[in-house]
Amino acid sequence: MFPPATAFALWAWQTRGIPAEMDRIFRRRLVEEFVHRGMPEFSRSSRATYRSTLLAIVEAVTPAHDRTLPLPRSEPTPPYTIAEVASLRSWALRQGRPSRRRDALVLLALGLGAGLATRELLAVRGTDLEWRSGILHVAVWESRARLVPVLPHWTAPLIDSLDDERDRWVFRPGRQGVRGAQVTDFLHRGQQTDLDVRPARMRTTWLLTHLLAGTAPQELLQIAGLENHAALDRIAKFVPPPVEPVD
Repeated sequence: MFPPATAFALWAWQTRGIPAEMDRIFRRRLVEEFVHRGMPEFSRSSRATYRSTLLAIVEAVTPAHDRTLPLPRSEPTPPYTIAEVASLRSWALRQGRPSRRRDALVLLALGLGAGLATRELLAVRGTDLEWRSGILHVAVWESRARLVPVLPHWTAPLIDSLDDERDRWVFRPGRQGVRGAQVTDFLHRGQQTDLDVRPARMRTTWLLTHLLAGTAPQELLQIAGLENHAALDRIAKFVPPPVEPVD
């Protein structure tokens, strides 16, 4: 147990600049990032061994900090229509201060462009954005670690959000830590709107967009962080019926 813990703690402190405090270092998100990025010279089996050992330590040290996201409810929230998505973009562009416009667009980009759940989008840092084969991807370390391709028309807000301090949060970079209420707090502090601005609806819309585009179900399960096809079946109810040909 000591070699994995020592290697991980040194990496978190020296490479990621995390204070050398037990409850700050031993977090699930950091473990996943270390296994994926901090062990390039290790074999797959060694990385798997380190991961299981470190996650066991996390469970013992900070069990209440990281929670696995629940599976979607049996009745998912309805997706946004095309007109509603346009209204959301207009809402974001109408925010008063430049920083609020930036954060509103980032919120939409991570929700509608990458389908991230609330806690996942709150945890995204600039270092989690990377280009692969000409497509911008978001590395997710919360819950189920994965790499999510961003829908092309939502790439620009994320690129525009980057600055020299790449390790800062992408959404609301000045905040301390991750709390689920931070999205709600952001919405309440801004210009009041009748629009239903919710990451859950953004995620449903993103899933539906992929289903309509013909993304293979297994690939969609992977990038969405879902375990089984039942979750997609609940979204498929929103796919419009085919148009009957006119005689």
